[in-house]
Amino acid sequence: MADNDTNDSIRQWLKDKGYSDRDIAKIMAKLAEHDHQTMSDAVFDSIGGNGKSLEDLIGELLAE
Repeated sequence: MADNDTNDSIRQWLKDKGYSDRDIAKIMAKLAEHDHQTMSDAVFDSIGGNGKSLEDLIGELLAE
């Protein structure tokens, strides 16, 4: 969950719903974990699907 505005909005929404600070921290950690896994899955799903190999992707990343 890279966007701080989004994180702040989610935190505020959870607070408005009555979740404790401890629960909010746990929820946000799980959301961040889910976000990371989803991004990783998307990267690896795209490899081969669009004709690119992992080596092609690495080459593009290193060229940036």
